[in-house]
Amino acid sequence: MRVVLWLTAVLLLAGCTNMRRLEKGKPIRSESASAVVRKHLATLAKPEWSAMKLQVEANLNGERNSFKVNARMRRDSAIWLSITPALGVEVARILLSEDSVYFMSKVPGNRFAYVGGYATFDSLLGTSFTYEMAQHVLCGEGINLLDDESKYISKVDGREHLLINKYKRRVRRLVGVKEKEISPNDSLTVEATMEVQERVMSRSDDADLLVKRYWFDGLGYQLTRTRFDDLYNGRSVEISHGRFEPEAGGWTPHRTGLVISSPEGTQSIEIEIMRARYGKPYPMPFVIPEEVERRNGL
Repeated sequence: MRVVLWLTAVLLLAGCTNMRRLEKGKPIRSESASAVVRKHLATLAKPEWSAMKLQVEANLNGERNSFKVNARMRRDSAIWLSITPALGVEVARILLSEDSVYFMSKVPGNRFAYVGGYATFDSLLGTSFTYEMAQHVLCGEGINLLDDESKYISKVDGREHLLINKYKRRVRRLVGVKEKEISPNDSLTVEATMEVQERVMSRSDDADLLVKRYWFDGLGYQLTRTRFDDLYNGRSVEISHGRFEPEAGGWTPHRTGLVISSPEGTQSIEIEIMRARYGKPYPMPFVIPEEVERRNGL
C-alpha cells in the first residue's frame, strides 16, 4: 500500500511540474528510460476479468468492414470474441488461448471451424501475431517493452516521452543512423548497398533487426503510441492509444488503432470500447457442432 501511495505521489508531482512547463511553452522535462517505464507501469489497469462492448473498423487486404464485438478476457489466459455485423446476428466466434486459436464462422453457406496455432493470422495481418500481442493491444500495454534484452534511450517529443531501443551495430549499417539521431517520426528504411544488405541479412534474424519506439504521455505516463520497424522483413507496425478512462485501478484506452505496413500493402484496424465491466468471471462458450466443417486455415 505504501508503494502505491508513493508512486501516486511521484506521478502527481511530475505531472504538475510538466504541466507548468507546458503552460510556459517549454518542453516537458527529460527523464531516464527506467523512470518512464516505472511510472508507466504504475498507470496500468490489470483486472483478472474484463467484459467489453467494442466497435471495430477493419481494412484488411483492401476489404473494409465495420462490426460490433462482445469481448471477454481473463488476463494471461484467454480472450473470447463474438462478432456481430450491422444486422445484429453473430457471424463468427473466436477464442484465443496462450498457444491456440479457435475460430468458428457462422455465415450461412460458409459455416466452418478452425483450431490451430497463431501462424494462420500472419498472412492475414502481414505480421506475426501472438496472444500476448492481442492482450497488450486491448489493454494499452507496450508489446515487448519489458524484453530482458532491450535497453532504451530516452528523448522528449513535444509533450511526450519517447523511448528507442538501443540497437546493434548491424542495424546502424543498414539504416545509416544511430539511435540518438533518429527523429521521433522517422520511418526507418534500409539505406545500405545491396552487398552490405545481403551480408547483414545472412548473419541476422528478425529480433536482431527490429527497432522499437514507445511514446508516453508527459503528464500521465500512459502509452500513446508504439512503432516497430522490422528491417529484416521490410515492414512496420504502429499502434496508437487514446481516450484513456480511469478504470479497474488504472487507465484503460478506449480508442486503439493498429496499422501494419509491408511491401504487400497496408492493413488497419480501429477499435473503440463502448462499454466495459471488470472483476467478475464471465463465461466463454465455444462449442463446435459435429456437422460443422473443420478447416486447416481461415
